[in-house]
Amino acid sequence: MSSGIKKGKFVYKNQDSLNKMHAFYDKTLASLNVPYSEDYFETSFGQTHCLLVGDKDKPRICTIHGGNGITTLNLKLFLPLLKDFCILAPDVIGMPGKSEPYRNISSRKDQYGLWINEVLNHYGEEKISFVVSSYSSAMFLSFAKYYPQRVSSALLLVPSGIAHGPILPMLGKMVLPFIKYYSGPSEKTLDAVIETMGGKGDETWREFFDLMMSSYKMEMKPPKEYSKKEMAEFKAPLLIMASQKDIFFPADRVFAKARKIFTGPVTTSEIDSKHLPSDEVMVEVCERVKEFFKTGK
Repeated sequence: MSSGIKKGKFVYKNQDSLNKMHAFYDKTLASLNVPYSEDYFETSFGQTHCLLVGDKDKPRICTIHGGNGITTLNLKLFLPLLKDFCILAPDVIGMPGKSEPYRNISSRKDQYGLWINEVLNHYGEEKISFVVSSYSSAMFLSFAKYYPQRVSSALLLVPSGIAHGPILPMLGKMVLPFIKYYSGPSEKTLDAVIETMGGKGDETWREFFDLMMSSYKMEMKPPKEYSKKEMAEFKAPLLIMASQKDIFFPADRVFAKARKIFTGPVTTSEIDSKHLPSDEVMVEVCERVKEFFKTGK
């Protein structure tokens, strides 16, 4: 489906690549075996597709998939939370999923918060808690900057938007293999990326990495990082969980910077994981999140 807003860069190699991504989306959504409804609606940045997952009588929380990620696999990570919550999960415009396949939103221009605001308005959510990870942490911080009063609390998992790791290892182990794989896919390159990212042994993640790196024009620009001044009005409780093994956003750098830029309550917790946590680690993460959302600690 398309809204006719076709500014920006089409993010797939061709229409066939888009169709394959949509087929993967449908297959992985069905495999979650959870109740859901879906909706398409217009925003200032193009048409947005969004899922409402789980028991609609339970309290709602909002999750947003990471950069170059996809909603269905993000839901796979946070599946244990459905015992307690109904999850609102939009597909990011210009990234894999069913929203507008044109890159119309810019992190550098600080636009993600404006888009998230329109998503929440569509569902009538005045104030809500978030669970975000990786690139979507920076998206969330854009929203927290503009609309601090609309955040109840939030989990930031292996988060962007605060501090990043050394650039050269990221270039050598991730960016260059991504570029190489786009023009000439190989098992060796795919193995190297998974070894660095995490997800080893998980065939669903392997299939997604293959599809994403071979068919989709990745967002390679790093997300915006936020300052203490920009976060001055934001006071909601944060749970920040990160890993020292994460090549992108290592725990020591993230925790140290977080204590400088946030003036509200911040709880930090280190996990044993690469950038992509395993299902076992996510069970522990979700249990910690449930406790945090109940107590704020």
